[in-house]
Amino acid sequence: MKKLIALVLLVSTQAQAESWGGRDKWQHAIVGAATGAAFTKATDDWRYGCAAAAAVGLAKEIYDSTNRNRHTPSFKDFAVTAAAGCGSSIVVAPNYVGISLKF
Repeated sequence: MKKLIALVLLVSTQAQAESWGGRDKWQHAIVGAATGAAFTKATDDWRYGCAAAAAVGLAKEIYDSTNRNRHTPSFKDFAVTAAAGCGSSIVVAPNYVGISLKF
């Protein structure tokens, strides 16, 4: 995990300049949440969903770092993707204990 974090920090040069409210953050959140939920449902384990979302976020930022003429790598984009994926993974997990609203 430490190597993963170090790699993301190395490939993301715009982490300080970019806003957390950047225009593409919603797109990263949606992709992360969908990936996390899908992998959690497929495996019945929220940890796989969380890991899959983080892997997708990392892969996208590595792609961005190798195509700097058209893309900008960003730690914040990775963080949003991974966080949304982990959040959705926990919510859709089979043994989730949380608030349940029934009408």
